[in-house]
Amino acid sequence: MVRNKIKAIILTLIVMIFVMLPNNCHAYTYTYDYVIDDYKINMVVNEDNTFDITETITANFNVPKHGIYRKIPLRNSITRLDGTKSNNRAKISDISVSDKFTTSNENGYKVIKIGDANTTLTGKHTYTIKYKYNIGKDPVKNADELYFNLIGDEWDTTIDNVSFTITMPKSFDKSLLGFSSGFAGSTSSSNVSYNVNGNVITGNTIYGLEEGQALTVRLTLPENYFIGASINIDLFCIFVIILCLVFVLIADVLWTKYGKDEQVVETVEFYPPEGYNSAEVGFLYNGSADTKGVISLLIYLADKGFLKIEEIEEKALFSTSKGFKITKLKDYDGSNESERLFFDGLFKTKNSVTASDLYDKFYTTLDRIKKKINSKENKSKIFESSASGKGKYLILMIIAIFILITLKPIIDNGEIAMLPIALIFPRNWIYYNDRKSYRQNKNT
Repeated sequence: MVRNKIKAIILTLIVMIFVMLPNNCHAYTYTYDYVIDDYKINMVVNEDNTFDITETITANFNVPKHGIYRKIPLRNSITRLDGTKSNNRAKISDISVSDKFTTSNENGYKVIKIGDANTTLTGKHTYTIKYKYNIGKDPVKNADELYFNLIGDEWDTTIDNVSFTITMPKSFDKSLLGFSSGFAGSTSSSNVSYNVNGNVITGNTIYGLEEGQALTVRLTLPENYFIGASINIDLFCIFVIILCLVFVLIADVLWTKYGKDEQVVETVEFYPPEGYNSAEVGFLYNGSADTKGVISLLIYLADKGFLKIEEIEEKALFSTSKGFKITKLKDYDGSNESERLFFDGLFKTKNSVTASDLYDKFYTTLDRIKKKINSKENKSKIFESSASGKGKYLILMIIAIFILITLKPIIDNGEIAMLPIALIFPRNWIYYNDRKSYRQNKNT
């Protein structure tokens, strides 16, 4: 009797375990708004290294949803088993979807928003997505390669089953074919079963993929397996390249005409250039007028007979010291404004002055003269004006090129909000972009 009770209890426990087991195994299903029950990939590899891809996705909605997002990377950072790395930018075209859809570029992805804003779905729904993926010219030297994420790590839910068919354009060495699945950095192929029949590769995952896991195919091919691959440069890039060449040509013309200094033969000169006083000669020589140069007008005006300079003894309280006295000989009758300012500043109140008369007063006159000589207007009169202002055109051309080459990747990646940072702090933008590319698009 006791034995029968024990058997009944054990049987009841076994039944309970089997009843509860399916719910436990699929408990994760109900932690997501939707899961993907089945993901079929039909990929036709063309001889020009473009892929015609058809994806059939069966989604199971646990809560009412309008649809799904399909994110396809526009750039890829590849790290191979031998440690070599390369990057590529892809073009995506010929997009068609079985349901309503819109597309946009966001954070380095082509985002396909699938669904109807006026319709919600629950339960299972199947989507068919078709597109051409142009990965561009193969970067590997002495070989070609197929290296592609059949399932990327951008999905925000689980995928119960993945099956794939890859049709190659020509024969290949199947011993060089490999798969990997898992989180970024994984090289494990334990979750993949595949078969090769001629040029066609078929396979599936043995168990599902978790959120953020990827499935990657890699195949080393002989050099020139792919023929006629594009370099993925669009009309905008061609325009920027041509514009850069035009700007370089303009810069060369400006330099040849205005910026190239002719060889100067030094000669011995005993007299200043005709029509310039000593302060202006110093300005010509140094590129700016200073206090010493302006003070030299004292000797210049004395030489012209407007004043005389005498050495005198100045008496202090308990001592005497040598000084000078400046006496006006005649009124200034020249036309030079700087000379007039200097002369009038000396003899503002009397016709004879000493050092003590000028102390802590005459500096204002010197400052006025320096400001006048160093004025932009005066520079344009004294220096050759043919080259004046040409530098700003070069600066504008450099700025224009910088904006154009920065704007293109910003628009492609759908990151218009990052434009001010990219323009003001380009180094920070490059670092941010590289790190994000590494995190989001690294192949497993």
